[in-house]
Amino acid sequence: MLGMLLLTTLPCIAQGIGVVYNGRPLPTSAPPIEQDGRVLVAVRDIFEALGADVEWNAATRTIRAQRAQAVILLTIGSTTASVNGRAVPLAVPAQIKGGHTYVPLRFVAEATGAKVGWVAETRTVAISAASGGLPPLGPTLRALAVPTISAPRAGAVVGPAVDVVGRTTPRTAIRIVTYVHRRDTKEVVSEVPGIVHDVDASGEFSHRIALPSNRAFPPKALYYDIQCWTVEGDRQSRPTVVRVYRK
Repeated sequence: MLGMLLLTTLPCIAQGIGVVYNGRPLPTSAPPIEQDGRVLVAVRDIFEALGADVEWNAATRTIRAQRAQAVILLTIGSTTASVNGRAVPLAVPAQIKGGHTYVPLRFVAEATGAKVGWVAETRTVAISAASGGLPPLGPTLRALAVPTISAPRAGAVVGPAVDVVGRTTPRTAIRIVTYVHRRDTKEVVSEVPGIVHDVDASGEFSHRIALPSNRAFPPKALYYDIQCWTVEGDRQSRPTVVRVYRK
């Protein structure tokens, strides 16, 4: 257990407590606080040291940190956090004190796969992680496949509508956007907004899309780049692009 048990549940400044990460002092923008025997540190201090990107949602008072494909969520005042969608109980919640947002140090470090120790002689929290970076937070999210398009073929000459047929990660979704270009300058003259379609357990999809003409140019003066992404939640794959031409 980090720190000494207090006689009150109110947080206090953790006088003289230091934090080291892989043997080096962790720079802190605000002093650590201690509550119910737990040490809390300023949110950006610890997450940025661990190599995570941090976002703040003022409407929900939620901290979202992401490293690679892993996501951790903490809500101010809540004793339940989320690691890749898995609920994790907290001994003390994230909280705002003195204009700084604090998070429980041990939970954050261990959720990212680091080890945490307490050096009583120097009142120091020691965080250690294997060289070469930390393992992902909690369960690893599955990789999203780049869609494979079997139709239309690249370079095909098609009519005003075409069926986009392909395969991707099962039980995800596919997003399709079409960019209309001039053949002579390659300039984008219009865009067909993205449409998201669910993909079933087979991983196969087939969706008809329109290839609109442009008032200023006849169809044969244009070409169409059909771009497809695999989508799951707020993640998406790299796109597949198929170029076709109108009759």
